[in-house]
Parts: sequence; structure tokens; C-alpha cells
Amino acid sequence: MSSTPGEVGARPSTGRGEGVPATQSADDCRRVNTRLRAVLGRQLGVASTADALAAGTDHLGLRRSVARGELVRVRRGAYVDGRLWSVADPDERYRLSVMAVARTRPGDAVSHHAALALHGLPLWDHDRSRFDLVSEVRQVTSRNGLHLHPRSGVSSTQVDGVETASIERCLVRTALSMGRDCAVVAGDAALRSGEVTREGLLREVALVSPHQGRARALDAVLSMDSRAESAGESRTRLLLDDLGLSHDSQVVITDEGGEFVARVDFLVEGVVLEFDGRVKYQRTRDEGDDEVGDPGNVLWLEKRREDRCAGWAIPSSASSGTSSPVRAFSGHASGQPGRRPATPGPATHPVTGGSVAMQHGWVDRCRVCCCG
Repeated sequence: MSSTPGEVGARPSTGRGEGVPATQSADDCRRVNTRLRAVLGRQLGVASTADALAAGTDHLGLRRSVARGELVRVRRGAYVDGRLWSVADPDERYRLSVMAVARTRPGDAVSHHAALALHGLPLWDHDRSRFDLVSEVRQVTSRNGLHLHPRSGVSSTQVDGVETASIERCLVRTALSMGRDCAVVAGDAALRSGEVTREGLLREVALVSPHQGRARALDAVLSMDSRAESAGESRTRLLLDDLGLSHDSQVVITDEGGEFVARVDFLVEGVVLEFDGRVKYQRTRDEGDDEVGDPGNVLWLEKRREDRCAGWAIPSSASSGTSSPVRAFSGHASGQPGRRPATPGPATHPVTGGSVAMQHGWVDRCRVCCCG
């Protein structure tokens, strides 16, 4: 049997369900569908083959439900409510798929970026066809996108009724499996929310052997920053790091009299750099702003914020992504013709509560735009 549309790394089911009738009457089917719907409701829209059989259906009934779009088969024995699937974005579909796969592996704990998805942490550049779990295996085994890791010594927690490895372990292991950027985007959010600490992450790094990639894991953890307010800001900071540009995040700018001007995403060698994405227009208030209300008011507050920065020179760089604008910014900051001189006053690290005073002169401003 071939994979049905919407499946994630699916394989044909080979279970037989002994003792289940091969055919059912129309009334039986209605009763089964009602019971299966109840199961899906209790389990947040996911079910395994075993769940469906316990609800009274059979394998033929499952195949018919898939054909009608009532269920989406994401992997062997793992199903998602078709109504939820149809309205879900790719990230939510992956989260639902992870929950469904977990139903097929009782006793195992979800790990790596699959667990980060369950915890609601942002992900970037990750493999949505891969599912990592810790299980009672002696060594790592991989087959058709399912990766099982030895469970020995792994602490776990629960999210939405699904057992997962600790967030610290998942972040560190994601750095090894998906790379630095994926781990840092999620790690920034976890640090900001207080779900993890830097110390806890470093303890987890120490459990990684050198041949497994301890250096890569350490690089990712040391690159994380709780001040990032979105995945776009995290990505922008990583690009600045890769370009070798010195920068600081979430800097408060004041005028000569110490009055608040604005809080900006980055100050990079005398240039204000902003990441513009959807989050920018769902932002919280700056000091002195009125209450945030409807989208129009949010846009108005952002306009007022830009006005407060007006007069400090505003060259602009815009794109639908993050890589090109930041690279363009690199040329701009290195002396591209037309750049106004920047003469910032003393700056203190924003974590200490300090601010940056811009005295006389101009501060260049480069804006990175993204629709994400």
C-alpha cells in the first residue's frame, strides 16, 4: 500500500488485529466513528492503530477513514485528526506528527528537536520527517526517519501527556543533529522564558563525549542569548557573529539629557540594526508608549518609535529574508560611500540596566525586514 497524501515518512501498516470483524454494518461504523472521535478528542487529535482498534474499528475502517480524509496517516500506526491537519501550518503539523508517533512508542520519551516542537519552542531549518526518541536500546538505531537513542540516565518530563527528555538535553542534542542555528533559535526562547539555565545547558554539554561533538554543542550553547525576542533576531545575531561584527542586543538609547529615545534590537559598531518581522508588529510597549491595542495601534506605536529615532540618519536595507540584508549591512558599516559618521557616547551592557547616549552626530540605522 502506498503512502497517502500528507504522510510524514510513512510506511505501510502490517498489523492484523486478530479478533476484529472484517466488515461492519453502517450502525456499527457510526458507533465506532463516535468512539474514535472521542479518543482523538482526549488525545489532542492523535491516535495510534492500537487506540483505533480499542475503540472498535478495524484496519479496513482505518484505511477508509484515511481515504475520506477523516484521518491522516503520518507514519506506520500513527494518525492525526484530518480536520486539525487541514488547518495546521507546517510547524503545527510536525508537532501533531510527533504526538502521533509517540502514541506508537509507549514507554519511550521524545527527544531532540521533536521534543522542542512539543514544548512550543521555535525551530529553524529542522527536518520535519525525523523523529528522535530515547528508548530501551543499547545503541542508536535509525530507520526511515525514526531514530532511537539509549535511555540510560536520561531524565524526562511530560508535555500534553507525552513523555519527553529534558529540554536541556534536547537543546544540546539538537545542536548535534540539526546544527547550531536550530539549537540556538530554540535555546534563546527557552532561556528567555526561564525554562532552562545556562548552567543546566553546560552540565548537559559535559555529558557529550568529544567524538560525539562536544565542541559543536558547546559552541551552540555559548551562542545562545536570552535577550533575543524572536527567531528572526536570533538568526540575525548569528549572522552578525559569522560576519565577525561586534554587536550588542536590546540596547536602550537615550538623548543627551538622559531621556528615553528607543530600545533597539542591535547596536553594531555605531549602527542601529533592526529585524523587522511579524513579531515586530505584535510587540510589547516601549517606555512611554500608550497601551497596545488593535493592529493599527501597534503600527502607530512603531511609527512613533521610528520618529523618536529620526534625525539620527536612517539608511535602510530591506529583504524578504535575513541573510542578504545583514551582508549588505556589513558593507555599509565598513565604509560604504554615503555613510554618515556615528559618534555614540559611552555604552554599557543592557543586561546591567545601562543605556547608550548618542551625543550630537548621527547614528546610522539599518533595518532588516522579514515576513516571518
